[in-house]
Order: sequence, then structure tokens, then C-alpha cells
Amino acid sequence: MIKSKLSPHMQLALVFLLFGTIWIVLTDLLIINISRNNLSFLSRVQTYKGVLFMCIAAVFIFFVSRKILFRQHVLQQELNDERLRYKNEIALEVFNAQERERKKIGEELHDNVNQLLGVVKLYIEHAQVNPAAQNEMLKKSSEYIKQVIDEIRGLSKSLISPTINDVGLLEALRELIESIVKIRDMEIEVYRNNFSEESLTDHQKLMLYRIMQEQLNNILKHAKAEHVDITLSRTGQTVQLTIEDDGVGFDPKKIKSGLGLKNIRHRLELFNGKLEVISSPQKGCKLEAMFDVT
Repeated sequence: MIKSKLSPHMQLALVFLLFGTIWIVLTDLLIINISRNNLSFLSRVQTYKGVLFMCIAAVFIFFVSRKILFRQHVLQQELNDERLRYKNEIALEVFNAQERERKKIGEELHDNVNQLLGVVKLYIEHAQVNPAAQNEMLKKSSEYIKQVIDEIRGLSKSLISPTINDVGLLEALRELIESIVKIRDMEIEVYRNNFSEESLTDHQKLMLYRIMQEQLNNILKHAKAEHVDITLSRTGQTVQLTIEDDGVGFDPKKIKSGLGLKNIRHRLELFNGKLEVISSPQKGCKLEAMFDVT
């Protein structure tokens, strides 16, 4: 218990103090019994005792300090290994995220854009050989091309970082909410409590936006929620984001390593932030993300 709380210097000082106290008490008792009131003998023995004490103390300090320093080296090495492991884990997560994004783009292009363009191609080819149906085919082709444009625009919005510096965090959040309620009948409300985005850096704004985007995506996929509350607040130097839904909930222990929450946790850790998830089956979910600003 002492080793886990005291510095190496304090540990060495306490050990030396304990050793010196025991040495003085025991040797004084021994010398008094041996000298039998012979002051000359007592004086010489005290001198030899002092010299012997210094020699033993020097050897003792050498070995104890060596042991403490070795322990510190081992702990530092373990810390470096843990940092390297965590760095590699983040790198792997980034790589996997990139692969998932590539897969998502490929699926979107194949399942939606490619099929729509294929239909447009057929209409145009049909119009070329059937002059009577040309106007109708071109009109339908135009409608499908508009759908292609909308698909590409939506895909681009999900991939390209929003221009937070231009439109602001709250405006970007509003646009995100609008895009969600278009495809899902869900009420999303935003609250502010002593919060001003002007005090945040662009990186912090983008981090908050990505966390909200990630969690709203999780809610859309899994929660079956009808209502979501998003609260941005600031107390002192601490900014807190709370996202609470009335969905089906879950057991946090069973999805502790879930990809969505892991992404959010990694984003927060870049700013020395903390994440807390409160949920239980059939009782919704409450996500709290906190970090300090200067």
C-alpha cells in the first residue's frame, strides 16, 4: 500500500529512517551491556559503531535504491507498452473504420446510384430507337438523374466533415436533425444550458458533432425511439453533451465494446474527456460526454 502512494524518494527516506532507528536502539542496548560502565571502551565502540553504520547504510541505500529504480523502470516499461498497445488499437480502429466507409460507399454506389443510372441508360437507349416515346423516356430519365444527384449528395454529407467553422456547430446539428426526421418519424429536441460554441475550437466542435452524429445513428439503427433530447451545457470549464432517448435500451455491460460507443470514447479521449452510458432494457439510453476547455 505504501509503495503505491509514496514516491521512490519518500520510500527510500522511510526505509533509511526505520533502519537507522532500529540500528541505534539495538546497538546502544548491546554496547551498554558489554561496556559495564567503562567509558573509554564505550567511547571507542561508539566510534566504531558510527563508522560501521555508515558503511552498512551506504550498502543498504545502494541496494534499496537500485531495487526501487528497477521497479520504476519496470512500471515505466509497462506504461510504455500500454501506450503502444492503445496507439496500435486506435490505428486498427481507424483502419477498420476506413474499410467500413469504403464498403459503405461501394454498397451505396452499387445498390442505388448504379441501378438508377442503369435505368437511365435503358430509357435513353429506348428513346433513341422509339422517337414517338422520346419525350416520355427523357422525362423519366431526368427524374432518375435527379434521384442520383440526391443519393450522391446524401452520401457526400455523411462522409465529408461539415464546415463547422462556416455554419457553426448548432446549425450543422440542425441540418443533421432535419436529414434524420425526413427518413424517420422521430422527435429530436435540442437544449442549451450556459453553452456557447464560441468558446470551443474547431476541432472540439467537430468532435461534438461527430459524437452526436454517431449516437443518433446508433439510435436510428437500434433504439426504436420516438423522442430524443440533446442537451449542451457548460459548468465552469467543463462542457457536457447529453443525448437521451426513450428507446428499447440495452445492458451496457453486454455492448461495452460496441463499435459506436468505442468510436465515441476514442474521440473524447483525444481531448481527455470522459464518457458515461446509462441504460437498461426497455428504459431508453442516456449518453453523457464531458471534457474540459481552457
